[in-house]
Amino acid sequence: MVKGKSAIESQKKMLQLAIQIVEEVAKEYPSLAKVYVFGSRARGDYLDTSDIDLVFVMRGIKNINVIERMYLVSKFVKKGKVDYIVIDEEEKPPKDSKLLWSREKGFVNIEGFLI
Repeated sequence: MVKGKSAIESQKKMLQLAIQIVEEVAKEYPSLAKVYVFGSRARGDYLDTSDIDLVFVMRGIKNINVIERMYLVSKFVKKGKVDYIVIDEEEKPPKDSKLLWSREKGFVNIEGFLI
């Protein structure tokens, strides 16, 4: 399936937003280990109106409840454009997730999202 220009432009905008958010969260939280994109933006079946879904993987939050985990990242996320979950590094991200960033490698596979 070939994406229209507006859908591809929306993908670029969402990736730019995700990159900005990841950089801010990584600066604030050294425990951030990885960030994945999941959902339609990761699978490639997004629309130009689709939001972006992110998984923030943090070290040492296994015993923190879901609401407190979400609060850690909430001040960095733009409402209505980003859905996210925060998991411990021992937990698995959703099945359709693609790695966007890791503490060791930085941003990876950016071009792979522009389909």
